[in-house]
Amino acid sequence: MKSLKDALMGAGLKPTSDAKSQNAREKVAKKQLTETVVHQEQRNFCEVCDQVRPDVERYFHRNPTTDAEWICVRCADQLQIPDTFRKTAQSETSIKKMFRREFGATQNIAPNKDAGPKNKGPVNGNR
Repeated sequence: MKSLKDALMGAGLKPTSDAKSQNAREKVAKKQLTETVVHQEQRNFCEVCDQVRPDVERYFHRNPTTDAEWICVRCADQLQIPDTFRKTAQSETSIKKMFRREFGATQNIAPNKDAGPKNKGPVNGNR
């Protein structure tokens, strides 16, 4: 007499792989993980409207109606926070030079690439 397993194999059914082996992940050392993965390069969550927006910047303001620091352009315009209180230029719109404010003037705080020392190649001590 055959076992049920042998009978099912004879009928053409194949055994499934173990569930634990399907979920097995390779183990990565914590130090290696922190060196290769960059956590939150850009901040894109507005603390005022609780939405993910592409134009969130950090403001150090004195507006008593909100405690939020990371504010999108729309909320900063509604709260009438001047652009002089903006301390970062890290959003997608700032990087693409599309950051515009409706309340007051927009200041340019992006780092200027031409302002630094100009490297003309490797230093040659025999000049």
